[in-house]
Amino acid sequence: MDRRRLQKSTIILSIIVVSSIVLSLFSYNYFTQTNDKIQSLAIRELQTNSEIEAFSLSNGLGNAINTIRSNLELIANSPSTTDWNISKIQILLNKGLESTASLTDGYYLLDKEGKIVTFTSIDEKDNSKYVGTDLSSREYFNIPKQNGTIYISTVIISNDNIPRLYISVPIFSSFAPQVTNVDNRTNGNESLSISKTFEGVVFASIETKMLGRFLEDQIHPNFPGDVTFVDRNGTILYTQNQTLIGEGIFGQKFQRAVNLLLKDRSAEFNSIIRNAMNSNNGMNEFTFGNNVTTIAYDSVTAGGKKVLESSDKIGTLFIAAPHTLAEDVTATINFQTSLTFIIIGTIITISFITAILLLKWNRLLGSLVNQKTGELKEMVKELSQSNSDLTKTKNALTNTNQELAISNSKLKDANKALEQHDIQQKEFINIAAHELRTPSQAISGNIELIEIAYLPSLLKGTSANYEKIDKEFEDMVKDKQQLHGFIEGLMSTYRNSRRLEKIVSDILDVSRIEGKRLELDKEIFNINEKVKNVIRDIHEESSETSKAGNVKPVDIRFETEQDPLMVLIDRTRMFQAISNLINNAIKFSDNEPITISIKKDLFDSTRIEKKSDIVTTKNQNDKSQANGVIVSIKDKGKGIDEEILPQLFNKFVTKSEKGTGLGLYIAKRIIEAHGGEIWAQNNQDGKGATFTFRLPLQDS
Repeated sequence: MDRRRLQKSTIILSIIVVSSIVLSLFSYNYFTQTNDKIQSLAIRELQTNSEIEAFSLSNGLGNAINTIRSNLELIANSPSTTDWNISKIQILLNKGLESTASLTDGYYLLDKEGKIVTFTSIDEKDNSKYVGTDLSSREYFNIPKQNGTIYISTVIISNDNIPRLYISVPIFSSFAPQVTNVDNRTNGNESLSISKTFEGVVFASIETKMLGRFLEDQIHPNFPGDVTFVDRNGTILYTQNQTLIGEGIFGQKFQRAVNLLLKDRSAEFNSIIRNAMNSNNGMNEFTFGNNVTTIAYDSVTAGGKKVLESSDKIGTLFIAAPHTLAEDVTATINFQTSLTFIIIGTIITISFITAILLLKWNRLLGSLVNQKTGELKEMVKELSQSNSDLTKTKNALTNTNQELAISNSKLKDANKALEQHDIQQKEFINIAAHELRTPSQAISGNIELIEIAYLPSLLKGTSANYEKIDKEFEDMVKDKQQLHGFIEGLMSTYRNSRRLEKIVSDILDVSRIEGKRLELDKEIFNINEKVKNVIRDIHEESSETSKAGNVKPVDIRFETEQDPLMVLIDRTRMFQAISNLINNAIKFSDNEPITISIKKDLFDSTRIEKKSDIVTTKNQNDKSQANGVIVSIKDKGKGIDEEILPQLFNKFVTKSEKGTGLGLYIAKRIIEAHGGEIWAQNNQDGKGATFTFRLPLQDS
């Protein structure tokens, strides 16, 4: 009997131990797979973001440089340049600098001897003395002269000891066709050729500091990586460590820092850099010590065209992003795994001890069944105490399971947040791409229409077509219908270019607002005058649009109770905010009149939430209550959709098929930065909506 009881207990003990081991192995496998999957997702997200940021920055810089290149080609091939009309060339140089002022610091004209003829800042104090300076030894003069091609330099130290990049285009004059050969074998046919003569070079300079500021403006403020730009010869043009700018990436100073930091991994790092500089784009993972970093790179070329020829490649842009997110996720999961193992070990230990106690108690019961009643009662008490311990253990296990459930819920929430971030990022890219593509296609279509319908020889780009172009112009001017169509095409191109500029400006303003880089320069100004200025500009634009599209111009009515009403504002930004609100009303007004009213009101500044996203250059004394001014824009359109009314002033919120949904958001943030507030509501008569904002009034 005792042997059978012992065998049964041994089987139970074996089942408990085996079950605990199986549970431990299953839990270990589950948490290991979960850890690997989440870590892989986090790393892939970081890699994708790094590649996207590198592509965006390189394309933005390449397109900016291509704009400079296009300006130089237009100047070099213009009739004013071939005629060597210095005054008109000066105008073209100034216009070129104005259109690329964010990147270039000067446009220059050299004659065929390599001497300076004129440049963009020639009218400034003491600058005229540089006219006639001999730059014939410079590569940006010699290479275009010898090869007759456009030249983009690497870093060159200028005469003023400032490192710069140079883009140069040769200037040639063309002469009429001449007889060059008569051959009897061709039945007396004469061979004609057009001779070209080198006349000089037009070039633009890019200061490396301006290049750095341009890249900093393009980088999203919340991006966690470091950005470095290296030209095709390996010179560092931009990096967060300012002391390394201008150094060679394979030079002694930089390599000394690399060897000190990476030690025996420096050769692998240099290999990655060399491969990147000889490639178009890509991504590598670099590990040293316990740190893992994603290195994404993308080549920079004029116009964004990806090529491998060193003469066309300007440089390579690098982004280094450490795996901090993946490490944080791994640490959290490792902690949960360790906690699970501790719990499983505790269960196994308690189960094993309990099984041993049961065996011991069974043996005691078998041998002491006939002993005293007192001993039996004592044994019952011990069993009761053991049952209490088991209950406590069960409760502890229940609490532990609840904690595990909470932890799993947090992990799911984190995964959903990552997915939502990805969705928002894709939506923004789709909206921006659509809004940028629409005016770009319109501009391209208008230019193509002008070429096909009115000036077929305009874009062929050779001097031999100038007489044809003049003839086509004369014929078009004589035909009023053709002239009207040509003017409409130009006006449409101008409107779409302004729309394109507005979209890019709005996106940059949102970036500056969220990056706390938008500054306000406040001054006291009459709000009535500011609103009238906006109405005047909108009327002019509306008149042009109505003439082109045969539609009724917008009717804007202005009412004010008092004039002047002085407020402390940034003129430019307040103009932008008011213009956004009025244009929004026009878009939904169905050609009905719009009424703008201004009145004086009691202003409670304690109700306004103070914003720190926008920096102001002047301080304003806070008052709990002071005179204020209320501006209302009322339309008679279809009103505000109830679905979007609670989120009306958020980014990308719109029910219109046109627009990015940024106008009301920017207007709200500008008004709040002035210590004001804004709200909107549907009109009580069911026709249209009213947008209202309030600003503090200055004592006159």
